[in-house]
Formats: sequence, structure tokens, C-alpha cells
Amino acid sequence: GSLNTGRSAVILLGALAVHSVLEMTALGLASTFGESALLSLSIALHQPAESIALLVAFLKSGMPKPLIIKYLSAFSAMGPCGVALGMAVQEFAAPVVDAVMLAVVAGTFVYVGATEVIPEEWEEQEHKWKKFGSLLAGIVSVFAVTQYTMTLEA
Repeated sequence: GSLNTGRSAVILLGALAVHSVLEMTALGLASTFGESALLSLSIALHQPAESIALLVAFLKSGMPKPLIIKYLSAFSAMGPCGVALGMAVQEFAAPVVDAVMLAVVAGTFVYVGATEVIPEEWEEQEHKWKKFGSLLAGIVSVFAVTQYTMTLEA
């Protein structure tokens, strides 16, 4: 019942909080305008959907609204914490720490995408060609935006 949906909402909060810290750490580590622009665009395109999904999960849980507000406020603080962490590492830590953190962030994104998101979409065969086309369109879009941001740096 309500206890399980409340627990599910808190688990989703934890997962999205870690994801938010990691993606925003990558933004804090960005050293060029192009990198910052690409990451900002990527974050702006999916963050609203994540936030709405989290809000809906909490509202469905039947949790008291003041508690929901506390949880969502904590979630909102994750992004700035991640940016601050990335900026501090880039500014004060040895370059190898910057490289390791960027590798962890990028590796986490690739791992989650390759092991969770993409396989889940292929579990059902319905619309498989539309899904494949969407995947290819996403890859081409990321490539195009990357190429464009590289021209901004030149």
C-alpha cells in the first residue's frame, strides 16, 4: 500500500539525486564553453521530466505534503552541490582527479544507458523499428550538437 509506494518514491529520489550530483559534477568539471553548452542542453532536455516523475511518485505515495516538500527540497540541492564539487575539483585538485571524476561520471551514464534504459525498451517487440530509429536519431543528434559546439570553440 501506501508504505511501499512511499518507499518506492524515496528510492527513486535517491537514484535521481545520485544521477543529479553526477551530471552536475560533469557540468562543474567542464573547462570550455562548448562542453558547458552541451552539458547544459542535455540537462535542460531531461531534468524537467525527471522532476515531474519524482513529484508524481511522491504525490501517489500519499505522503503528507510537508514531508514531500522536504524531500523535493533536498533533491533540488543536489544539482548545485554537484556543480560546486566539479568546480572545486577542477580548480584545486590535481588534473588526474579531474580526469578520474570525469571518467566516473561518463562511465556511469554509459553503464546506466547500456544496461538499464536501452534493454528495457527492447523487452517488448512492439514498435521495435520506431524505437531503433529513435535511438539512431538520438545518437545522430548528440553527434551533431557535439560537432556544432566544437565549432564554437574554434
